[in-house]
Amino acid sequence: MSLAKRVFELQQLEIAVQSKCKLLEEINLHIRYNEAFENASAELLAAEKSQTDIEKQYKDLDWEAEELRGHVKQIDDKLYGGKIKNPKELLGFEQEAEMLKANLRKKDDVLLDLMEKIEAGKTSFRTLRDKLAVAEKNWQKEKDELAVQAEETKKELSGLEKKCEDILSMLDKATLSTYEGIKGSKGMAVVKVEQGRCLGCRVTLSVSELQRVRGEAVVICSNCGRILYLS
Repeated sequence: MSLAKRVFELQQLEIAVQSKCKLLEEINLHIRYNEAFENASAELLAAEKSQTDIEKQYKDLDWEAEELRGHVKQIDDKLYGGKIKNPKELLGFEQEAEMLKANLRKKDDVLLDLMEKIEAGKTSFRTLRDKLAVAEKNWQKEKDELAVQAEETKKELSGLEKKCEDILSMLDKATLSTYEGIKGSKGMAVVKVEQGRCLGCRVTLSVSELQRVRGEAVVICSNCGRILYLS
């Protein structure tokens, strides 16, 4: 086997290793994070906060309404208790009572609206809780499948890395240094030669270059500086 073929195979194996590593990262990411579950969790959390806010608003307003009812009762007691005889004073209390009652009616309307929102929120909460449970169940099933896929990918990755090690053990330091240097500067270190052309730069090789490529030595393209491989 020529040196060019060995470094080409090394390059293909390294590309495969990178692909498997990327796949393994994606698998592990999906095991740790599931968009449907996260969205359902966020929706439920937002619903809980909204429900808590509305219930607090209802509680505070209900307390205000109760205090207002007590004030109205005190005025009504004065109006209808028979103790106040002065018409002007009676009129003043009547006007105050009417104002308080109008305010109380507004608060009661708001309380009714809030109560409807609270009941609707409870229904929505149950729906979102069920949605989260389904998302969690689906995610767990997906995680089980991904765990199997991860193990298979790890085995494949281990096999590829072993093949890389085998080829590396067969390369001399000079060839490996040349390969690593070109890979570091150009990314793709080895390119094929097809129909007399370097597929790295698409330049047609000279007859002498083609003859050298057919030999055992590592040949560098005079135009793009990559290792040439003729299959």
